[in-house]
Amino acid sequence: MSAVYETGVLNTSTLPNGQRAYYEQLLLETLRTKSILTPFTVMKEDFRGRDTGYITYSEVFDTEPNWNALTESSIWLKGAHLDSRSVTIELEIHGDVIKISDYNELTNFWNNGDLTSLVKGKLGQNMVDTLDILARNAFLSTTYKSFGGGKASRAALGAADLFVPDMAELIRTHLEEREVPGVAAVSDADVKGIVCVTTPRVIHDIRTGAGSNWLDVISYAGATKKFTGEAGTWNGVRFLRTNRLVLRNHGATIAQATLAENTVPGQGSAATVDGVYSVGQSGSKRYITINEAMPAEFVVGKVLTISSQAAGTTVLESDGTQETRRIVSIDGAQKRIVFDKPLLKDHLAGDFVTLAVDVHGSIFMGGPGVVYGVGERAHPLVLPKIDDMGMINRFSWRSFSKMQLFRPEMFEVVETAGTTN
Repeated sequence: MSAVYETGVLNTSTLPNGQRAYYEQLLLETLRTKSILTPFTVMKEDFRGRDTGYITYSEVFDTEPNWNALTESSIWLKGAHLDSRSVTIELEIHGDVIKISDYNELTNFWNNGDLTSLVKGKLGQNMVDTLDILARNAFLSTTYKSFGGGKASRAALGAADLFVPDMAELIRTHLEEREVPGVAAVSDADVKGIVCVTTPRVIHDIRTGAGSNWLDVISYAGATKKFTGEAGTWNGVRFLRTNRLVLRNHGATIAQATLAENTVPGQGSAATVDGVYSVGQSGSKRYITINEAMPAEFVVGKVLTISSQAAGTTVLESDGTQETRRIVSIDGAQKRIVFDKPLLKDHLAGDFVTLAVDVHGSIFMGGPGVVYGVGERAHPLVLPKIDDMGMINRFSWRSFSKMQLFRPEMFEVVETAGTTN
């Protein structure tokens, strides 16, 4: 059924069932996550790439000087050699769609001109989320990466392998040694600040660490313009925070199970969550079922990731099928788990349900290291109704582009664990 036209369509007339004021409040949700990582990429447009599917981005190396002394008879010189390097970006199609029936209450408001901002806001947030995740994955793919506690890999991170401020100073040294423009300095007076995009938990761990002397943002805000979301500064490193770099359950596996059956969007949530929210649709299945006996580590309050990995059982940031949900109820005898939110994607029997160490990425940027190659810009589409009854409204967006590493030496990534409380 995944290929049929009506897949994903919101047909029910019960979502939502309330007053117009509630709809207007939903517009504020589109501001909940602002784009953080995409602005740190270099955008290169080549509209010929729409036809070829490729963009080539190149640059010329500096020359290597020859400092041997010349003789009086050296009237002809061989000359310094020029050479280049390039990256070929193979563009990808990205996009998504919102479908909604004419008979839905929301559509009645849209016909009166009241739903346009809501739908565009949700569609716009979908675009922001997608591009930010693609940028994040490109940054995290760098070879210039280290791990908390001196560990050799993400899978080896333990709960105590936290971010410590000394890492920031060491990474600055690495960037200076690689002669990253704007970071390398002859004297302390020439030192320029670099930017670290990290997670709220890493900021918390630095501020509350033993002997911390974290500089309050207010103390330097008057002299230095703050970035959106800036949290503070440390040893010339300006910290921004975003939950986009929290990789839920991407570390060492604590417990894992598999789905006993296919799931569909709308399934898995409790009818009432936190004693306040009425969640999901009345006719939806209110749980998921696993194959194995309920792991002892799967308890109420824990956050699980449902995903499908092509290689191994570790959750991968490149896996776009994944969803993360908090457990609100468990039926061990029936092997059922109930979440705080419905699943919004299809999942197949055998897909993994994982509890693992959360990984926190910190990206130290001495300059732009990811190129955003664009053959066709991301843009919204209001599509005509083509179903037999002329009932289905469709709003989509499309892009022909790719986020790709170009100058990995310009930045460095640290992956660590985070405290839990």
